[in-house]
Amino acid sequence: MAIKTVDYGDLMTAIVKKQISIIGSERAILFARKVPRISVSDDGTVTGGSSKDGLSILCQQYMSVASGVAKMLMKSAIAPLMAGCKLDLPDELR
Repeated sequence: MAIKTVDYGDLMTAIVKKQISIIGSERAILFARKVPRISVSDDGTVTGGSSKDGLSILCQQYMSVASGVAKMLMKSAIAPLMAGCKLDLPDELR
């Protein structure tokens, strides 16, 4: 059985999908698509251009709307993916 490694795209997708469940698909995807150099499908999956910088900018987009609450939701969205993961997180998720 292959072990899937978690990358920044997985974290970004988890955050976008959590935001979809809170603020709705249209707004959540609109904010995500404001992040330069990433691609986001209509279901909230980040399909390209994921990076630590992109993750940071994505977090800033959602925090501009709901600061502390957004940070808490984003951290809870990625928590299941972070078990055993060694990715370097941006300050917004610490």
